[in-house]
Amino acid sequence: MAAMDPLSLRTNPVDSAIQIVAPYCDLVSRLEVVPPSALVRGLYLRSLETVLQRAGRPQLYRDCFEGERWSPVRMYPLRDYMIRLAVAGASLRSPEKVHEGIHDIWRTNASTFAASLLGRTMLRLLSHDPVRLTEQALAARRQTFQYGHWEIVRHGPRSVEMVYREEYLWIESAMAGGAVGTYEACGIEARLETKLLNRFDGSTMITW
Repeated sequence: MAAMDPLSLRTNPVDSAIQIVAPYCDLVSRLEVVPPSALVRGLYLRSLETVLQRAGRPQLYRDCFEGERWSPVRMYPLRDYMIRLAVAGASLRSPEKVHEGIHDIWRTNASTFAASLLGRTMLRLLSHDPVRLTEQALAARRQTFQYGHWEIVRHGPRSVEMVYREEYLWIESAMAGGAVGTYEACGIEARLETKLLNRFDGSTMITW
C-alpha cells in the first residue's frame, strides 16, 4: 500500500481517509444516503483506536485521525462513525480486506464488553438463555444507535432471527461480526447465518 502524503492528511484528513478505503468498499455511496438524523453513541467511536492498539495495528488509523476525542455518552453523526470504522477495518487488516477488518472489530467489541464488570454481570444472568441474550442485544442497540429498526422473530424453541431494516452499517461484516462475538463471549454454541435482502436490509438467523 502506498504511503499517504502527510500534508494531505493534515489538511483534509476525512477526505484522505475516504480515499484509502473507497476502492474496496461502498462507503462513498452509503454516505450519500445516510440521513443526518442517524446517530451513534460516542463509545463506539472511542472503541476503534482501543481495538487497533490492542491488536498492534493502529498506525493507518492514527495517520488519519490522531488526536480526536469522543465523549462516550454523546450522540454523533453515523456518517462520522462509518468513515472511521472503515478506516479502522483497513488498519486492522488492510484496505483490500476492509470488510474482514470491520467484521473483526465488531466481533472484538462484543468480547471487550463481555470482559468488563457490567458485561460479566450480565453474562452470568444471560449466558444460558440465548433468547434473553438476543433481546438484550436489541435493547442495547436501541440505547446506542438512533436510526433504522431491528426486531426479533421467533422460529421455534431453539431458533431466533434478528431482522435488520434500514441498517446503514455493513450487515455482512459489522452485524455478522457483532453477532458472532456476542454468542462466543457467552460460551453459547450457536450456528449463525447472516443474509442480505439488499444493502440495508437483512437478518441473522441464530440456532442452538
